[in-house]
Amino acid sequence: MTAVRVIGVGVDDRGDDAAGLLVARLLRAAAPPGVEVVESAGDAGDLLTLLEGAGRVVLVDAARGGRPAGAVELVPAGAALRSAARSTHGLGVAEALGLAEALGTLPGAVRLYAVHGAAFDPGPPSAAVRTGARTAAERILRDELGRP
Repeated sequence: MTAVRVIGVGVDDRGDDAAGLLVARLLRAAAPPGVEVVESAGDAGDLLTLLEGAGRVVLVDAARGGRPAGAVELVPAGAALRSAARSTHGLGVAEALGLAEALGTLPGAVRLYAVHGAAFDPGPPSAAVRTGARTAAERILRDELGRP
């Protein structure tokens, strides 16, 4: 069993949708031993597999609306299961969490971080989301992984 798994969710060529991947890449270089950092395109089946076998999971995904591009939000406990309204992968993240809960395979602790974006068309992520990804990585290192 993996003690902690960080899952960065996103698609590289869809602008700000790459936020979760950017965070995962930053964390991979800085995560303490015992932390596994992986990337996912957000498919519910893939996420369900990645949720299995972890004691604790930190999910990072892009979100639309409600906040300025680059803003980082920790989605409150319980709301992660209803995250479709926030996630750019709508059914993927919410469906995977709901199904894992129904199957009894949801890890004991799941934290969902959202990096808000504004542009999800083909192309690179915006400067605001790149900055938000750095902020999210620093926050996750400090608050979730015990690194100063």
